[in-house]
This record gives sequence, structure tokens and C-alpha cells, in this order.
Amino acid sequence: MSINRRQFERLKLSDDAIALSEAGQRLGKVSAAGGGGFLIYPTSPEASGLLTPGKRLTITVHEPQQNVNSTVDVEVRYQDGQAVGVEFVGGEAKEKP
Repeated sequence: MSINRRQFERLKLSDDAIALSEAGQRLGKVSAAGGGGFLIYPTSPEASGLLTPGKRLTITVHEPQQNVNSTVDVEVRYQDGQAVGVEFVGGEAKEKP
């Protein structure tokens, strides 16, 4: 018997969703998004350096094929292998045109 401990449902993102820093730097592929946060798979050592546990950032999740951008405030919670887990903090997502 499996118990679902997830507090929030997973959110649907396209396979091409990427995270961008406030300065527009590509941070990595976005995956496993839920109501509490998401995973980022950094694209470079520089991106990994920006995603250190405890750091707060404003990130734009860009979905090129759908031409959708959502900007959220997050805190980096952990690094697990190649994945970086971020948690949503303060306020709600702000959509950009």
C-alpha cells in the first residue's frame, strides 16, 4: 500500500521548460513542478554556482513552444546529484507577456 504524502498536485509543464535568472541567464531544465516548488537541472557550472542551498532568487520559467513565461520567487532547498530543488516563497507567480 502506497501513501501519497504530496501536499500539492504536480503542475503540467512542457518538456522544453527552462529556468532563467533575473538577469536572463539560462539556469537549466525545469522538471517535476508541484504547488510547493520544482526541480532544476543546471546547464553549466556557472548555473550550479547560482543555485546554492539557502539562496533566494527570482526565476522565470520559460516555455518556448507555448510562448509562456512565469516569474516566481524561490529559495534553493537542496542539491541531489544533478537536480536542484527549489521552493516557492512569498507571493504568487507573476505571468509576463
